[in-house]
Amino acid sequence: MIAKEVGNHVDDDGYVPVICGLSWCNKGDIDAAWEGVRYALRPRIHTFIATSEIHMRHKLRKTPEEVIQIASEMVAYARSLGCEDVEFSPEDAGRSDTEFLYRILTEVIKAGATTLNIPVTVDYTLPSEFGSLIAKIKANTPGAENVIISTHCQNDLGLATANTLAGAYNGGRQLEVTINGIGERAGNASLQEILSASLSCHVVMAIRCRGNELLGGLGGLYTGINSKHISVASRMVSTIGTSPSLEYCNARS
Repeated sequence: MIAKEVGNHVDDDGYVPVICGLSWCNKGDIDAAWEGVRYALRPRIHTFIATSEIHMRHKLRKTPEEVIQIASEMVAYARSLGCEDVEFSPEDAGRSDTEFLYRILTEVIKAGATTLNIPVTVDYTLPSEFGSLIAKIKANTPGAENVIISTHCQNDLGLATANTLAGAYNGGRQLEVTINGIGERAGNASLQEILSASLSCHVVMAIRCRGNELLGGLGGLYTGINSKHISVASRMVSTIGTSPSLEYCNARS
């Protein structure tokens, strides 16, 4: 329903929203995601698999080579369905070996991934570390210059917003956030936060206030999000009291 109604809406400025479905790296999940999003003008499949040693050993019970093979095959499978926009996440990237990240990200780019999402799944990483990780991935992953680098930060240590901005400073151009910071455990990076009757916007307003000055190098960063609608959306989500779907804040250079 979202793909058909929202995904076929063209704004006055010509913008068409991307409608994305999240899936594990297996054909059944990818098929279900594609069935949901394929009616949109700009459909996307986002598939992921764990890459940290502890997750590969104890959760997946797979070797690193097996994980690379699964990831590349499933990205290629998503593309084979007719989806030209495929996002890939190495789950628990913050605790993954960086050399292994370069390898698996290189292979999924070869398989057709168009966005590389780097998640701090359990908020283990400090902002300086996460910013450095994004910079290293851009510098050491062949083909990274041809894809979008994305960030996805959890808030277990209260660092989701800080990590997200550190990622943007070092080259992240898609920032995954949620309304009111709602998410599993302690939540995700917050699009905004309401304090009393005033609105304090975290990621969006940080980019708006300091994007040209401090973020993104030459030309700075900006986001096309209309901040006038943030307060209304935030109050609506808090009133409904249910977990919203993941929202995307595109930091465009």
